[in-house]
Amino acid sequence: MIQDVFGIKEFQTNLPKIAAQIKQQGGHYLVTNRSKPAMVAIPFEDYQEIEDILLELNSPTLQKEIKQGRAEYKKGKTISIDELVISDE
Repeated sequence: MIQDVFGIKEFQTNLPKIAAQIKQQGGHYLVTNRSKPAMVAIPFEDYQEIEDILLELNSPTLQKEIKQGRAEYKKGKTISIDELVISDE
């Protein structure tokens, strides 16, 4: 979710202040160039989390399992939520 929007000139001029704000408050900030989205500034921790998620999603094993699951779903090989039992044991 975008917290605030900065024009590129404003972003450049106020970078130290904006960087401190991002680090302290978190959030995602849109930077525009000529009123068009150019980049997003986010806390480094958010970037690391997004990068980890993308690496997981690009895993060949996960891609294979997703493909297999979609094929099974198309063939009607599903179970109802009532049949799904999760044991605490």
